[in-house]
Amino acid sequence: EEIAELLKSKLATYDSSWVSELKKHEGYLFPDTYLMPKDADIAMIIDILTDNFEIKLEALQGNIGKTGLSLEESTVLASIVEREARFAKDRPIIAGILLNRLNLGMALQADATVQYVLGYQQGEKTWWKKKLTKADLAVDSPYNTYKYPGLPPKPIANPGLAALTAAINPIETGYLYYLSDKEGHMHYAKSLEEHN
Repeated sequence: EEIAELLKSKLATYDSSWVSELKKHEGYLFPDTYLMPKDADIAMIIDILTDNFEIKLEALQGNIGKTGLSLEESTVLASIVEREARFAKDRPIIAGILLNRLNLGMALQADATVQYVLGYQQGEKTWWKKKLTKADLAVDSPYNTYKYPGLPPKPIANPGLAALTAAINPIETGYLYYLSDKEGHMHYAKSLEEHN
């Protein structure tokens, strides 16, 4: 939806059907700076963005699968990492923590997945609700990683290169928990007691 809004404001050829076409490729529309022809149609736009995804992924191809995740699963994980970690240095650590949780069968409990389910917040004028409530965390959706263990069915965002790299080459730690402060800096813990 965010990409569709941007295209709507920039291209005379925009059509409301583009949203559903873009959603089919969520996770694989590489975030970058693009120069699009004014008469571009949705197929051309999707080809340009997904081709760029493939190009960026080429350097990582040899490591895909080392975590036990397929390319599709790694992309879903990277989409969560993209939204959860503000700073590049934290992304491989967050990816490692989420993999630790997956390997233990724990719920990922990633706020970004709930924000994705909730969608656009009219009052905040954002797609990503800032403060989640207990009711928000209980929303029934396969994308809600508080309610359902494992990865969501599809990506929740379009990960950049740092998030993709982190998901494919995570840092192994003993951490199971993380918390972001107001400035977006992460704090890590090995136990729930330490986390609390």
